[in-house]
Amino acid sequence: MPREPSRNLRQDAEHRVEQRFAKQSEALFASHKEQRERDLRSQQQAIERVAQEQARIADNKRQVLEAHERKWDQMRDRIAYKPAPAPSPFGWTPPRDLDREHREMRRQWLDQRETIETAFNDRIEKCQTAQDDLRFAFEAANAIQAQKNRADYETLIATQDRTRESAIQREESRIEQS
Repeated sequence: MPREPSRNLRQDAEHRVEQRFAKQSEALFASHKEQRERDLRSQQQAIERVAQEQARIADNKRQVLEAHERKWDQMRDRIAYKPAPAPSPFGWTPPRDLDREHREMRRQWLDQRETIETAFNDRIEKCQTAQDDLRFAFEAANAIQAQKNRADYETLIATQDRTRESAIQREESRIEQS
């Protein structure tokens, strides 16, 4: 019968060591999960900030183009209501060429509009590129972190395997002494 308590003592020690090792693994997993969630939240916030900036630029573009459209209405009205040149004391003055004036003003207005659109489109495209770059960088960083987490887990398991027998013996000693 003396063998039975020794065997139970060993089983109790093994059970406690396995529980402690499981808690270590769970703590490591929980730590990695918490860090991953924090990283994902901060990454998403960074991407959202760039998206908000892109939306702000698009809204500014719309407002500037609307103001530019109103400017065209004003320019067109100025042509229509501009009086004909007064007769010159030095001779004949040519009549106004409203079509030419209109074409020139319209060309200038269209050039300005194109410049506005190009500038805003470039800024919007830079925001989109920044979002894509952030996503790519975050995916790479997350893959590296996942690899590091796997290595940490493998190191923990290897350490636990290497120290299992001595941990069980220490636990047996503690149980005997209590």
